[in-house]
Amino acid sequence: MTARVLLAARDPGAAGQLAPLAAALAAEPRVALTIAAGGAARERLDAVAGHGVAFALAGGAAHVGPGEDTAPLLAATRALLDDVDPDVIVTGVSSLGVGIDEALHAVAGGRPTFAVQDYPGDANAIEGAYAGHYFVRDEAAARLTRARFGVGATPIGSLRHAAYAGLDVAALRRRTRAALGAEGRAVVGFFAQPAEIPGHEAAFDHLARAVAERATPPLVLLRPHPKSPAARDRYARALALAGAPSVDAADGDVEPWLAACDVVATGFSHCTMDHAFLSAFSPEPLGTTLFLLTTPDIRTFLRDTTGLAVPDGVEAGLGRVAERSEDVRPLLDALLADDARRAYHAAARRLPHHADLPAVIARVLDAAGARRAAR
Repeated sequence: MTARVLLAARDPGAAGQLAPLAAALAAEPRVALTIAAGGAARERLDAVAGHGVAFALAGGAAHVGPGEDTAPLLAATRALLDDVDPDVIVTGVSSLGVGIDEALHAVAGGRPTFAVQDYPGDANAIEGAYAGHYFVRDEAAARLTRARFGVGATPIGSLRHAAYAGLDVAALRRRTRAALGAEGRAVVGFFAQPAEIPGHEAAFDHLARAVAERATPPLVLLRPHPKSPAARDRYARALALAGAPSVDAADGDVEPWLAACDVVATGFSHCTMDHAFLSAFSPEPLGTTLFLLTTPDIRTFLRDTTGLAVPDGVEAGLGRVAERSEDVRPLLDALLADDARRAYHAAARRLPHHADLPAVIARVLDAAGARRAAR
């Protein structure tokens, strides 16, 4: 009997984690798959699993901001469920407001619900309606998720990173750096998060000042967040005023840009884990990571959102944290040294290299079968 599976995401990060599962479900003869997503999330999922259902609110918004009325979102989601009538629901996990992911959990109507977690300890809900079960990277993430939300959690590795095993990461680094003309020059990438995160924009300014203080400023790659594309111009202007060259890294897949970096700088974007897994599959060191938690607001946001005191990976040796503006320059200097890159590479090689996709599919199919049998 065919299981009707509804898979949904509302931002590119969640879509990236769901993409391998979407492709596998689309190829599974026992599954009738419907994908519901909007914007960049829909583009990512359509690319691997065919065209899905476009989901957007009035004005094209993909989510509802904190404190805003969720009634239209919930009504639109109920209409989608009435139309698709899935046996089981699988979503991504996003933050900064709520969207179709959270709404599906809230109006599931007894259907089994699953979520594939991107950032350890992260889950989001409308009025406490979390997914029934979370697929997470490792046992530490499972323990944190269970403790924070009282939900089931199963470690399955990292779905989005298993495909890195097929990449020639060292060649990708060489090609990208050659195209940038970066031979003999340090490359620092700033991988932005939404500008609305408290303290995020100040943290970038602290990086720009530290870059300008170096005798030879590094080449800075600017990767704006899809939710805040207009911030790119501000970043470029600030670096130009600081006398630091920059390159627009907004287009294309993130992996070539990450592979080119000697230092990946960000607040706590999970693209740092993309960089770590690229390092894990590279025969030689790439770079390392500098987390810019230089304001109390951004540190509080991290703790409130994820339950973590430091960003994912830090305790495993995958990067350093700047908690004050004056920390950024000395940490940047230290992380550009060869010994820091070698230590980071060694830590990255200890990451889980597998992703148990068959276990996820089996769990989803079992839940769908139980739902159909109970109806």
